[in-house]
Amino acid sequence: MRGAKAVVLAVRHKEYLNLDPEAVVRAVGNRFAVVDCFCILDDRRIGRYFELGCEVKGMGRGHIQRIKEKVRSRRSGA
Repeated sequence: MRGAKAVVLAVRHKEYLNLDPEAVVRAVGNRFAVVDCFCILDDRRIGRYFELGCEVKGMGRGHIQRIKEKVRSRRSGA
């Protein structure tokens, strides 16, 4: 996964459900986009990807923007 620009999660395999955001970012080696096509990530993991500087998009997950804004407001101290 080294250097990937995006990671697409499209199948609810057990291994994907248990992915650790920190481990994935280490494996890629830089920030990247996560596309969650099948509601694989829970809100805590979505928030963690944002904290690690990644972008997250998800099918049918309109609240992801609110998670992103919450992470940003914590960073800015607002």
